[in-house]
Amino acid sequence: MAEGISALLRQSVGHLAEEAPDSYRLLLDKLGELKVNLEVDGEYFHVVGGRRLDVYDGAGGAVGATITTTRAAMLDVLDANVGLREAVEAGTVSIRGSLDNVLRAHDAIIAYVHAAVRAPSQPELLVELRAGAS
Repeated sequence: MAEGISALLRQSVGHLAEEAPDSYRLLLDKLGELKVNLEVDGEYFHVVGGRRLDVYDGAGGAVGATITTTRAAMLDVLDANVGLREAVEAGTVSIRGSLDNVLRAHDAIIAYVHAAVRAPSQPELLVELRAGAS
């Protein structure tokens, strides 16, 4: 059985902190203390920024932004088949919140992807992400 998205993200950010600390700090800077709910293929979890990035199972209350998507859409963006902006315009990725919070969430996503390409452990996690999409 494929690993859940929240578990993969939890592992990923832990590796980023160790393997790409400068990029991880930039991610934290972009996210700030924003709390973001995520729903991916019916799995609900949330992330909270601050001094570190924490990933929690279940929806969080009083969030600044909410992102809804699918594994397939995530892979399309990660594989550069479609840009994040195009995925939002097509409705395969939905980001809701105040304009400031949506922009912070966007910038944090971009910083996360930039950090992930610098961390040697990430390709293995990407294989796991793909396994759940098939």
